[in-house]
Amino acid sequence: MVQLLCAVFVYGVGTFLPNALPVMKYMGAAYILWLAIHIAISHSEVRGELESASFLKGFLLQLVNVKIYLFGITAMTGFVTPYSRALWILMGFELLIATMGTIATSTWIGAGLLIQKSYQKHSRLINIILALTLLECIGSMLGVK
Repeated sequence: MVQLLCAVFVYGVGTFLPNALPVMKYMGAAYILWLAIHIAISHSEVRGELESASFLKGFLLQLVNVKIYLFGITAMTGFVTPYSRALWILMGFELLIATMGTIATSTWIGAGLLIQKSYQKHSRLINIILALTLLECIGSMLGVK
């Protein structure tokens, strides 16, 4: 749902303010850099009891999670709009992103459960590796070789 909203937003910006798309790409790159820095310097924390999850809670959370909107807009302005600004392409890309995001999140949860103890021991190294992959994403998005 959110990814489709992002597609419509980027289509609107591309239609009415086409010169804003490159600016949005660099703003997205700055946001990814901010995430990379915070991941690299973060510390693992052991949490106690977890609240029960439900589909409705997750669905409602996605509607207010700013990071999801930034992700969708950044992915489109960084990787799709340089090639096409057609609404159907943007919406198709966002559906693909939503599908990949669901698969990635499910994989992340499953892997997290499997490596939780190792992560707590090696969280610093893992976080630095994750931050470096984000830096590679910025390079790819901006065409840096």
